[in-house]
Amino acid sequence: MANSLLFKSLAGIGGVSAATGAAIGIPKLLEDKGTLISELIRTKNPDKRLTTSQSLEDADWKKSWEAYRKANKDAPKGKDTFQLPDWSGSISGTINVGDNAIKGLLDACASKSNQKALPDSQLYKDVLAYCTGGALISDLIKDSGKTALSKEGTTVATQAWKDAWERYRLANKSSGTDAWNVSTFSTAKENANQSPPEDFRTKCETHLKSTDISNSELLERVKDWCTVEGKP
Repeated sequence: MANSLLFKSLAGIGGVSAATGAAIGIPKLLEDKGTLISELIRTKNPDKRLTTSQSLEDADWKKSWEAYRKANKDAPKGKDTFQLPDWSGSISGTINVGDNAIKGLLDACASKSNQKALPDSQLYKDVLAYCTGGALISDLIKDSGKTALSKEGTTVATQAWKDAWERYRLANKSSGTDAWNVSTFSTAKENANQSPPEDFRTKCETHLKSTDISNSELLERVKDWCTVEGKP
């Protein structure tokens, strides 16, 4: 009888251990089957992109910080969504729009975006809510394997800009009005292989920062006229 009871007890313990192990293993299994959050955003929410700026004054970080505080205004320290080390606790006063973000939010987003998750997981929803901004045309350009031209570190005499201008000039030369209404185009359109007007470079930078990613015509034009082949 004693041996029988001992056997049943051990069996019971084994069953509990197995059940506990299974319970612990389920989240790990789901995690392993998940996708890197940064990649998941590209495929499931292509209108969003992770905010990567390191500036606490970045406009997207300010919006995320505002949303985070509103969602966690009653959360005591250590109980907010990401358990930020610099979260000061529940908020009784007014949440000011436009306040700079805090470093803890940037660090948490950088860490969590490198984790794996499923599209319907709470972690993915939280990262989407507090760590992203609207995708820009420049983001889609980067995804396509091209490099967006930039004014920074270049001049109108930079060959890549001259080549881009030549493509624009040839594409619009026969039109009554050029696509982007570049200043001085009417006089510059007859001259091949010239430096572009500064207004052309400004137009490129403006369109690259556009969130109108569903505008296929604009996207193709920016690809043709404001990029170089390959990644930097």
